[in-house]
Amino acid sequence: MLKDVNAQVLLAQIMRWSDPEEVGRNVPVLQLLADHKYNQYQQFGPGKQFVESLALWLQQFDHEDRAEALSFVRDRLVFISEQEIAHLVQLAYPDVIVQERLKLIAEESGIPPYRVGQLMSLPRFEQLRIQSLYLGLSDGAHTNDLRRASNGAISNEQIWQAYELGEAKAEDMLEELKVSLKSSSVLHPSDYIPPRFSLIWLVDDFSGSGNTYIRFDTKDRRFKGKIKKIYERIYSGDLIDPDYYEVYLLLYVATRQAIDHIEYWSERFTSEQGFKPLKLHVLCPIEKSIALSPSTDPALMSMLSKPKYYDDRASDRHISVGGTESARLGFANCSLPLVLSHNTPNNSVYALWGPEDYQFFGLFPRVSRHRQT
Repeated sequence: MLKDVNAQVLLAQIMRWSDPEEVGRNVPVLQLLADHKYNQYQQFGPGKQFVESLALWLQQFDHEDRAEALSFVRDRLVFISEQEIAHLVQLAYPDVIVQERLKLIAEESGIPPYRVGQLMSLPRFEQLRIQSLYLGLSDGAHTNDLRRASNGAISNEQIWQAYELGEAKAEDMLEELKVSLKSSSVLHPSDYIPPRFSLIWLVDDFSGSGNTYIRFDTKDRRFKGKIKKIYERIYSGDLIDPDYYEVYLLLYVATRQAIDHIEYWSERFTSEQGFKPLKLHVLCPIEKSIALSPSTDPALMSMLSKPKYYDDRASDRHISVGGTESARLGFANCSLPLVLSHNTPNNSVYALWGPEDYQFFGLFPRVSRHRQT
């Protein structure tokens, strides 16, 4: 409590709030935001909380820019908490995964899709449940939470926290799949089903641009990304049945920019290669109106463009993959005012995520998964 009071006093000093009414208009709102959400940010340094971080962040700005910076935090910031992500994870299995399986079986059987009970009673429904593979595309995929949210419908042998599987792990998963198929009541003893997965679910928490999933490298004249690698694994035939498969990309949160990018380039990739199309599901889309722009936020965008509020070290080779030299407006110029509780995406404006050891650091400093060289 004393630490909160000290941080509030520091904030008032930095903002030069001498009028008690001005303090009363601002501090309670900021403390409420901190208590409700922002203190949950997992990359704050030991003992640091939001109000203290806000005061130190604002101190970097020239005094005439501090009100605009504070207004940005109060009025434009979007913070997605761990509880909100957990809610989306809870919805994923019943609202998306089961529904896609029902849709497939309805098409195969000719049974109307609204006859859910009849479809779920078919042996094929259980068979495809067993032959579903779930792969996390990052450490934010919450694969264990997804498994628990399925109430036992997803087993440990069907889920892996990475999209690239070693040979030993793949063999173990196939062996367990073979055992599950033989021990289930959905197959006749004389039936033979090759121990291969058929429904592939690629899971991730967030996409801001879509570039890491699929992109076309104009220099090398070839496609790159995680989706490309998954399809290549399918046609190796060792883990996934190349004669019967569906590939789904399930994102808990994604921007409209990422959705449009993934849909366009994955369609180009799969059609050119003769693969079955990717099916994209986004539980919480972030529309373009959320992003900052000169037309809606002229004063804020002008302020963020000042060289003193940026560190050129952020303009590295990983940022260049998004097609820009600067990270000032985020990876691929996404210009997002977005923070995720476990880490701020680099698709957000640099002023939010700049690392703590940089000349200008962010309000919610990001921990990069890439080592700087």
